[in-house]
Amino acid sequence: MPYHETKIRGKKVYNYLVHTIREGAEWKKVRKYIGEGKLSSEKIRREIEIFRSGLKKRMYLTAHQADEIERVRTEFNEYAKKAGRTGIEKFREWFFTELTYNSNAIEGTSLNLRETSLIINENIVPKNTALREVNEARNHKSALEFLLNHKGDVNEKLILDTHALILANIDDENAGRCRTVPVFILGSDIKLPPPGDVPFLMKRLIAWYKENKSVLHPFELAALFSMKLVSIHPFTDGNGRVSRLMMNYILKKNGYPEINIYVKDRNNYLKSVRLANDEKYEMITDFLYLTLKTNYKFLKE
Repeated sequence: MPYHETKIRGKKVYNYLVHTIREGAEWKKVRKYIGEGKLSSEKIRREIEIFRSGLKKRMYLTAHQADEIERVRTEFNEYAKKAGRTGIEKFREWFFTELTYNSNAIEGTSLNLRETSLIINENIVPKNTALREVNEARNHKSALEFLLNHKGDVNEKLILDTHALILANIDDENAGRCRTVPVFILGSDIKLPPPGDVPFLMKRLIAWYKENKSVLHPFELAALFSMKLVSIHPFTDGNGRVSRLMMNYILKKNGYPEINIYVKDRNNYLKSVRLANDEKYEMITDFLYLTLKTNYKFLKE
């Protein structure tokens, strides 16, 4: 656990954060300078959170990106405290509407943001709206609320339960079940795993998560888990939505704000997913980092 330390040189006080790490058989102290003079407890707390994040293993995030992600987290937590219970409920209503609209639009729904809001917030179905799209909107909101209240860790059952909500009243035969047939992505040459490999790949994914959840930076953990899940393509339908929901669940579980991927950025997102399918994760990490910054730029306004 990092701790605060001061050093006095002449008449000046210098502040550091210190953490002891083990390298082989030896222990050494890592120090980070955080400022001169008397610092407030709030300033020290913020710097400790940023420092702790930097101690996590990073494979794709730069140190600057990790620091910025931590600052977004701190600023959002401060916003939530000031907003209070009513304020944060209003924020979630707005954010979940945006998230539902964009996630479904990425998958091809024709509903616009206003229509989505009417369906999930006011239970009003716009004229001539397809029943499937109505259910897609309602289901995504239900999945968001389910994951908001869920307290358990990530496992295969959680993924299947989330998928069951996504396909409820759309494809009840396959809702919450891994596929038993080959699937294909329209307009893509990606070769997806055969159905017989899916059970093994899902178990291997959960094993990877368990091995990495305590050592990998939570942002990378969430991003890579989402990409590994969608590359398995375990379901006949709903893979993209479930993978993004799992990404956000991992972020929330680790105290980070969720990410809303905008439909206007669909092409760059899908290009990132295509590269991630070949285990090239640099682009998706950068893409999600920039999206997070854009999502929460209102915190600085």
